[in-house]
Amino acid sequence: MTSSFRSNMDHACAIARSIFVTNFPDSTSSKDLWKLCQSYGTVADVYIPNRRSKAGKRFAFVRFIKVDNVDRLVGNLCTLWIGRMHLHANVVRFECTPSQVPRPSQPVRKATHT
Repeated sequence: MTSSFRSNMDHACAIARSIFVTNFPDSTSSKDLWKLCQSYGTVADVYIPNRRSKAGKRFAFVRFIKVDNVDRLVGNLCTLWIGRMHLHANVVRFECTPSQVPRPSQPVRKATHT
């Protein structure tokens, strides 16, 4: 089971592209970003951390699969507006390799002394 899990995760990481998105309103949820980005490609995941950038703005990571042209996708995402805010998108700088993705670990059993 673990080997198939790793191979599926490796395959998903190989075909997925993550995009860094910023400059959206505080009221925007991951569901809102998912619906907005879905029209430009197949969205696999949306993650909005509970922290802000150095500029004090919220940011998110949107993972797309089946992307042919990343530059075109980023260009299309940069044309989006949410309310009065213009969305900014970039390809992520540091992508996690499959070896850095945390694996589910086996529970550690403590020795009981009787």
